[in-house]
Amino acid sequence: MKKRIIVFFSTLLLLIATFLPFATTVKAVPDKSYAIQAILPDNQINKDESFFDLKVEPNKDQTLKVLIANTGSKSITVTAEVNNAYTADSGVIGYDKSNAQLYKSKLPSLTSLVEGKRKQTVHLATGENKTVEFKVKSPDSEYAGIILGGVTTTASVSPTKSKNINIKNQVRYVKGVVLRSKDDGVMPDMHLTSAAPKAVAGSTGIAYTLDNTAPININKVSLKAEITNGSKKTNYSADNLQIAPNSQFNYFIPVKKLDAGTYKAHITLKNDSGFEKSFNYNITVKQRQVDNVNDAAAPKQESNNKQWIGIIVGIIVLIAVVVWMYLYYSQRNKGNGETKGRGKLNMRSTKKPDKSKDSRSGSTRSERHKK
Repeated sequence: MKKRIIVFFSTLLLLIATFLPFATTVKAVPDKSYAIQAILPDNQINKDESFFDLKVEPNKDQTLKVLIANTGSKSITVTAEVNNAYTADSGVIGYDKSNAQLYKSKLPSLTSLVEGKRKQTVHLATGENKTVEFKVKSPDSEYAGIILGGVTTTASVSPTKSKNINIKNQVRYVKGVVLRSKDDGVMPDMHLTSAAPKAVAGSTGIAYTLDNTAPININKVSLKAEITNGSKKTNYSADNLQIAPNSQFNYFIPVKKLDAGTYKAHITLKNDSGFEKSFNYNITVKQRQVDNVNDAAAPKQESNNKQWIGIIVGIIVLIAVVVWMYLYYSQRNKGNGETKGRGKLNMRSTKKPDKSKDSRSGSTRSERHKK
């Protein structure tokens, strides 16, 4: 009986563990990896920087060289591409979009200045280094501000493998490219042009469309916002934002409970370099918009709830099946020792007792033996 109980609970624990979510530890895979380095030319403004910060002359050719080194134990393929800078909706400058366009710019983009292919692929054997080169021709005349972009490299490294998952890993590095002509200072020119209710990552709020129409970037920007809807107030702040030249983006500010009504926002942007700009913007949110935003924010939570409900129901069903099997076979095995049981009959023969008595003593042989 004890052995059957141990087997029963061991099987039950195994079935439960099969259906419960599991955590997978992702370990670094050193067999495929790489590194890059910008080979800085003579017209580099600051030699201590690791990116390209170049003082260019009108209508001159410029070569951007990036050294790519295979630092892993296996061969690797790396893609290098020249892209324009843009401002991501999260408030950082990105260089990974191949189709990023400038917003209201009087200057040409970096990608438009590239002569020849702006995307190259190199194959590196173990321990091999190669240099990729991109030819850029500067604008025909001097200009104020900067032209900003970057050389983005991407490579697929060894996938993370586990019993039930297979994750493809990619490593991306960027070397920024800044082309300058005049030393004249250019100030940022920020605007807040529109706003709309939105759901992001399960949160509701309002996305404000901001832009910088000046050919200069803004770094280490702090944002403070106060949003009121009747008597309800939302305070929000963020630090270390980055804004690219001639770019537009939608910055999301969460509102805990989005209701219909008029939202009045006071937003201030500033940094330690002297830049500061404030905006006042009102937006009326209708109930239909609130319903759409709430619906967009809800599916992820519902999906998670359904998943857990399915797991719990599955575990209950498994427990019921295992208990039924245990009780069934226990009853069946119990019947093996009884003629009335459902199992096999006990066919052992029993020896009839000798009832004959000794005529001299009147007792049975067994009784005399005991005496």
